[in-house]
Amino acid sequence: MRLGLRSRVALTFGVLSLLVAITVSGATYFLARTYFVSQRENATLTRALVDARAASAGLASGLDPAQVLQEVPSVGTSQSLLFVDGEWYTTGITVSPESLPEDISRVTVESGGAIQSLSLGSDPYFVVSVRLPEGGAYVEVSSLRDLNDTFVVSGWVLAGLALLAFLAGTLIGRYAGGRLLRPLRDLSTSAGRIAKGDLTARVPATGDPDLDPIAESFNEMAEAVQSRIARERRFSANVSHELRSPLTSVLGTAELLERRKGNFTPRDSELVDVLARQVRRLSQMVLDLLEIGRMTGDADLQVETSDIARTCREVLRERGIDEALVIGDEPLVRVDPRRFERIVANLVDNAQRHGGGLTSVLIVEDAGTTRVCVDDAGPGVDPDDVARLFEPFARGTRGGESDGAGLGLALVREQALAMGAGIAVERSPAGGARFVLSLADDL
Repeated sequence: MRLGLRSRVALTFGVLSLLVAITVSGATYFLARTYFVSQRENATLTRALVDARAASAGLASGLDPAQVLQEVPSVGTSQSLLFVDGEWYTTGITVSPESLPEDISRVTVESGGAIQSLSLGSDPYFVVSVRLPEGGAYVEVSSLRDLNDTFVVSGWVLAGLALLAFLAGTLIGRYAGGRLLRPLRDLSTSAGRIAKGDLTARVPATGDPDLDPIAESFNEMAEAVQSRIARERRFSANVSHELRSPLTSVLGTAELLERRKGNFTPRDSELVDVLARQVRRLSQMVLDLLEIGRMTGDADLQVETSDIARTCREVLRERGIDEALVIGDEPLVRVDPRRFERIVANLVDNAQRHGGGLTSVLIVEDAGTTRVCVDDAGPGVDPDDVARLFEPFARGTRGGESDGAGLGLALVREQALAMGAGIAVERSPAGGARFVLSLADDL
């Protein structure tokens, strides 16, 4: 699964913070360990040299080696040993002479001293051996366990801090990603509103010199789109209005000729029928264009609580269709009655003309949404036609009459958008097409 941009930014910040923390922590740990070990070894070496002189003075004064070791001060967990006349003497049993390297006394006698770090069991030690003028060697063993424990604790602390740095970097990256993506979300929201018909949507300026040009460009584009659509609507409305009066006269003349076609020859009578039918079609087209021209995305709604089932029955009754085809629930829904009636009328007319006849108007109320489903007896809608079905002057490939102008479903979409409703086409369970109007109860 591909991560979103915000998650990728957060993860990048987190990984970078972790790498920086690991680098700084590792360098700090290495330098600190090197420094403290060096300091401990230097301190042990210095103390061993001083204690060796004290041991040498004690032996020179005739003291027994065991007494000499008693006179040598013990610091911390250090342990002193004497190698005199081939025998070992010690002040404790923590480190036995047998656990020391076998050749430490020989190397000490031959070279004057020896230094070695070693591990006895699981504990680290630092061993300093100094040759005595009287012969033999003085050995001081210092435990590094306390220092090693400190390093272990420090290592876990640094690892925890690195993890905290990763978490902090991730949170900072998520916050920064959210701030960076906020203008894009505003842009996406405004684009979605425009796609749904709200041409007044704009992207607010943020005051950021890098982001404001994007918002300004989008707003200019939205303004241009709104102005162009408004001009097209005005042009369509003006043309339709200018055509309405002469068309009314032509329609009256055509209807007069149609009433008297019995006086004409069969050929002339047929021409009169064609003329009357085409004039009626043109007149209906002009009325639809006027309706589309009057509609705008921000048109005021006359919202009231309506019995939509009764409205559907009235639409069917006006068209001489059996009212029993309205089935399902009978909810009271807040709608614009005029717009709702026009939507249902256009869907019913579409079913009658192009869908083989209306089969049912199903009303279903569910979870705050009311669905009005208009089913027909046609072959359904070709999937290739669905995307453009609600566009002006679009015609599907279904059966039925084909003399429509293709504006009925475009009006349905415009009216639905104005009410904040949804319109879609599905496959009817009976096999035809099903046009679904979705109404929110909180309109």
